[in-house]
Amino acid sequence: MRPNLFISVLAGAVIFTAPVFAHRLHAGVTEVTINSSTNEMEIVHRLFADDLLVAIGRDNVHEAEFFATAEGVEEVGAYVTPLFRFADNTGLLFDLTYIGAEMDGEFAWIYFTADVPEIGNGFIVDNDLLAEQFDDQSMMTNLHFDSAVRTAFQGPGRRDPIRLSFD
Repeated sequence: MRPNLFISVLAGAVIFTAPVFAHRLHAGVTEVTINSSTNEMEIVHRLFADDLLVAIGRDNVHEAEFFATAEGVEEVGAYVTPLFRFADNTGLLFDLTYIGAEMDGEFAWIYFTADVPEIGNGFIVDNDLLAEQFDDQSMMTNLHFDSAVRTAFQGPGRRDPIRLSFD
């Protein structure tokens, strides 16, 4: 009987501590680049897929199955589109076109394109992905233009839009 008691206690400990093994960081990365082949600006968001599903109220579905449906992919676009705003230095928002989303491992990859902007006096980035769901959510947005890179970091205590210059 003793070995069964040990196994039961061990199994119970694993079940009750399982959430501790989930990722502890609420963070994501957005990359904005120019594709010279298509002459488009490409915006790629990478988020933890399980966090994204919690934010859109779908945490009760299997991640891979959700991303395998056209409805799931469209739902991701409907969630992300209003929460990532990218503008020129005057505040004029760029018209971003949602391309789609996919899951790879534990990450959701979400794709947008837009016309190539003039670098001019810089940009305004406002990346609020998942911030309404997780108080500790941090988002890093990297802008790659020519050989220059600028980074906007938004997270706890830093939620305001960020101006980036390429001067």
